[in-house]
Amino acid sequence: MKREDRNFAERALKKLLIGSQLDGFQFGIGPGVVRVCFSHYSEQDPDQLWLNIEVRKIAIIASDEQLTTISKETLEELDDEESFQLLLRNRREKVKDIWLGEDSPHLYISLESGKVLYVNGHDENYECWQVGDNHGYGDGDWLIVAVPGNEIAIWSPEEFK
Repeated sequence: MKREDRNFAERALKKLLIGSQLDGFQFGIGPGVVRVCFSHYSEQDPDQLWLNIEVRKIAIIASDEQLTTISKETLEELDDEESFQLLLRNRREKVKDIWLGEDSPHLYISLESGKVLYVNGHDENYECWQVGDNHGYGDGDWLIVAVPGNEIAIWSPEEFK
């Protein structure tokens, strides 16, 4: 992942998600996908965001030690029930910070409680996750995608550049 792509994606993710809260989840648009909804209950635009998780190697990290030792190799891919239970236990949590992994676009979403939602960003064949606006079907202004090969793709409004 190129450093400039990582930095740009982190800036976009911070702009979109900081201050929003985990507001819901549903079965995703394809088999095995979990869609997480985030909402801003303020004047922020966009106010509705989504995170599609296609490779469900996700975890809630509760300590600094876990944060430094977690990896895609140590995580099992979760099934629907496990994914939904993990998200349900952290509903209404506000996003405090967000960052990406150094080499792979692993997504780290820091919550006000001190916990961190980790979403794996590396797979050789699939997009691991996508963050966007406007109901998650590509019609919005924002789309950030962890693509195969440890890369990140970003679409944003021209004025954000």
